[in-house]
Amino acid sequence: MIYADAHCHLDFDVFDVDRAELILRCHSLGVKMFVVPGVERNRWSKVLQVSAQYSAVYPCLGLHPCFLDAHTEGDVATLECLLEKHKEIVAIGEIGLDLSKPDLNRQLVFFEQQVELANKFKLPVVMHSRKAHNQIIEVLKRKPLVAGGLLHGFSGSLEQAVRFWEAGVYLGLGGVITYERAQKTRKTFAKLPLEAIILETDSPDMPLSGMQGGRNTPLNIPLIHKAFCALRPEADDVVNRQLMDNASNLFGIIGY
Repeated sequence: MIYADAHCHLDFDVFDVDRAELILRCHSLGVKMFVVPGVERNRWSKVLQVSAQYSAVYPCLGLHPCFLDAHTEGDVATLECLLEKHKEIVAIGEIGLDLSKPDLNRQLVFFEQQVELANKFKLPVVMHSRKAHNQIIEVLKRKPLVAGGLLHGFSGSLEQAVRFWEAGVYLGLGGVITYERAQKTRKTFAKLPLEAIILETDSPDMPLSGMQGGRNTPLNIPLIHKAFCALRPEADDVVNRQLMDNASNLFGIIGY
């Protein structure tokens, strides 16, 4: 089987020691597509550098709400210039809202500006949401996505998932479903249409059950896929083909 990791931070320094070896090991397991989102302006060059070095790595650039203190008012204009120059960028992200962090109004300004930029360039968005699903839905009602998006690490209700899917947003599924206590999330992903789901790791974060305290990597995508298939009535190869089609369609990646 061929797999995609639609959300992994392979640009982070923790991967500097073995990035090349890790990607080779991933390839041997069938993990052939890596979508890497940027979180702040100072990391964008590293994301682009890693994507230029490895053909299976696809870059996104964005301003993450958890890095709000690092953002300046000119960053969105800088992002626009990079989008005009680097046609290899497949999405704007990681963007979004986080209600556990201060200054929601300033978060909203950056989020809405980046949604507008995504629509201008006809690119999807990769979104972070913590306790902010309803607020993000309200923004997307006012500013519908031209090219869709991905809500990564989704752990909301089935009703919220359906609302995102109706807004053209895929739901990102990661290692959380390997935890026995994650019954609500398991039930949600068991009921959603396969066409609405994309696999991810959020490496190096979001470790799988039994791997807490260690570095998460895209090597774990097949394990997440296996755990997901155990929740579904479809054959494993049917699940795999649909999930790969979903990632390919959202990011416009062919020939993986």
